[in-house]
Amino acid sequence: MKNQPTYYTRRELAKAYFPELSERRAVRRLTYWIRRCTALHHRLLEDDPHFTRRRSLTPIQARMIMD
Repeated sequence: MKNQPTYYTRRELAKAYFPELSERRAVRRLTYWIRRCTALHHRLLEDDPHFTRRRSLTPIQARMIMD
């Protein structure tokens, strides 16, 4: 089994979803999508109340977004 990273950056995840965009635009687009999906946004905030200010994501948060 591959070693999983201990954390992901928003930048890494955003570029995986939007490879054609610049890093900055990809992060903005991912953030927009997360906020539009209110159920996901609430789950992420329950996991970490400071989620919106964090640059890195835990594997659990990254999995929530990917699912």
